Amino acid sequence: MEDLDEESYKKRKQEQVAYREKKRLSTIFMFIATVFEILETLLIMLVLFILDAFILLKIFNPESPTIQIIFQISTIVIFIGSLVLGFLLYKKLIRWVIVKFNLKEKLMDDVIIHYIKPSKDEMEAELRR
Repeated sequence: MEDLDEESYKKRKQEQVAYREKKRLSTIFMFIATVFEILETLLIMLVLFILDAFILLKIFNPESPTIQIIFQISTIVIFIGSLVLGFLLYKKLIRWVIVKFNLKEKLMDDVIIHYIKPSKDEMEAELRR
């Protein structure tokens, strides 16, 4: 009886260590992914602003009042567009990283589900449990 208790204790301890390791790796992964998303979005925004300024200065006279209005409108469009584009690119890159480096076993399930939507077969198998 004592052996069973000792074995179950060791097994439970190993499960707890594995759970904490997954949780730690998931936290680090989410932190790095968030920093990457912020930097990526800022880079996209910077490139689009430079491209916009270059195009506007080539097409319009810099002293024209219309360029000011167009620049104000394009600034809003670039800001919103870069946020959306950055988010979409971020999601695709994170999915690729998870699959490429086989991180499904190393990260928590809720992190994986956040980025990779499970297939219908996987969802049905989960419901059957």
